Amino acid sequence: MTAKSVLLGPILRWACFTACMMAYAQPPTPAIPPTQGLGFPIVGVAPGQSVRINALNQTPSPALQGQAGCRISLQFFDTDEQLLTEYVVPVLAVGKSAALDLNRDDLPGGGRLSLRAVLAFGYSGGANPPPQLLQQTATCNIVPSLEIYDNDTQKTNILVTDARPLPGPPIPIP
Repeated sequence: MTAKSVLLGPILRWACFTACMMAYAQPPTPAIPPTQGLGFPIVGVAPGQSVRINALNQTPSPALQGQAGCRISLQFFDTDEQLLTEYVVPVLAVGKSAALDLNRDDLPGGGRLSLRAVLAFGYSGGANPPPQLLQQTATCNIVPSLEIYDNDTQKTNILVTDARPLPGPPIPIP
């Protein structure tokens, strides 16, 4: 047995193991699937910039929403629909806001990055929920905004408020 064949065996085993593990690797799954909520148009973020998604729960009365508030997920996706980052707020109380920042410089690559921001909230299907949950979902009044700002000066360059409702889950045709 030569020294070359002794080294080649472990290297091949390591390469096969690594290839198998990479094949089974999955991108992160959003905590709340982006099937209900609000979505922004695709925006471009350049090196030296960050993007922030904001959500304000502006329900007119806490009595309409109850003590639970709204469960909401702030999400950023790339153009291949891969989740880049997510922040889940279990209870966004009336009059409170939440935000999620994504710094372009923290992501791989050096050029401009196109991405989209999503606010997922509400009931996303499954078993019939209790009436209290449906009432709570129906009374969440989320006011969204998206801003792109300069990392050095912290000045906002772009502010987008034109979020669109996401399509609901598909309904089977009888």
